[in-house]
Amino acid sequence: MSKSKRLMELMMAVNRKRRFTVKELAREFDVSTRTILRDLQELSDLGVPLYSEVGPHRGYQVLNERMLPPIAFTEEEAVAIFFASHALRHYLYMPFETEISSAHGYKSA
Repeated sequence: MSKSKRLMELMMAVNRKRRFTVKELAREFDVSTRTILRDLQELSDLGVPLYSEVGPHRGYQVLNERMLPPIAFTEEEAVAIFFASHALRHYLYMPFETEISSAHGYKSA
């Protein structure tokens, strides 16, 4: 697996797991713990807010308040997402209304 692919998959894994250890990730990605530590440092440098804990329950976690790094979509995917989200605004109740409004760049009513 290429390093860039591993970093992308690692970013998705840490967001999914929320709490994890270096050993767990090393086993999952079939690399050394040193490689995972370097990769976690790179993710941190890219803006993934990782927090490490020391002690008997040590490990890492992703902080709750965070901004995800940019996600690349093709032009067709971006247009589809845009129109799909606009179509949903006609419903009287919509979960995540505040977040959707924020993503669109306007305040919710």
